[in-house]
Amino acid sequence: MSAEISNVLELRDVSCASGFGLPVSADFAPGRFHVLTGDAGGESNALLRVLGLLDLPESGEVFVEGRATRALDEDARAELRAQRFGFVFAAPFLLASFSVIENVAMPLFKISQVGPEEARRRTERLLAFTEMSDAAEAVIDDLTLRAQYHVAVARGLANEPAILVVENLDGTLAGAELHGFAALLRRVPAEFGTTVIATASSAFAVEKEDRVLEFARGVIVRDSALQPEPEA
Repeated sequence: MSAEISNVLELRDVSCASGFGLPVSADFAPGRFHVLTGDAGGESNALLRVLGLLDLPESGEVFVEGRATRALDEDARAELRAQRFGFVFAAPFLLASFSVIENVAMPLFKISQVGPEEARRRTERLLAFTEMSDAAEAVIDDLTLRAQYHVAVARGLANEPAILVVENLDGTLAGAELHGFAALLRRVPAEFGTTVIATASSAFAVEKEDRVLEFARGVIVRDSALQPEPEA
């Protein structure tokens, strides 16, 4: 039996000339909400693309559940990305010609190739979790923007990923809508055991239980797991 993996994702001296030139190292524990905050120049989003296996780092290594990934060919990287990652991008990118339930179920047939009964079970659970059950047959264009993001979360979780990557968490939503969307994402680890890693601006209202990585000038300047905020 293999040893238990303590971190679902690890970055070791990773650099990317197009986004951040200095080596970055970080560990991401399973079943927790992590947020990368800070820079306005896109460095944290460049890091997010590397850790999500969307871009190849210039140097260093990305470990997914203990597995080194840099030497994988593109097909192997795409397969690992599809099986172990879910994504919620800066825009929902839902298919307007499909209903809510069709958008959520599509990855199940395309990637996991599950049977109809399992697909129904998963989609019903995800729609209930994201509070979208009553809109299952709705047309995407009829939904509010926040509702579209909720559907995007359900779609991102459809294949039971180990990691859910969220780009620009506070880039579009604000106020009560942002608060509700962030609260939904914070419930994901407890409900599904999925690690959530999101980027957000320095203005994003973090909470005590969040693991926060502050990113500036191409480096991590603070990790709340190592440097908690002082008590007020």
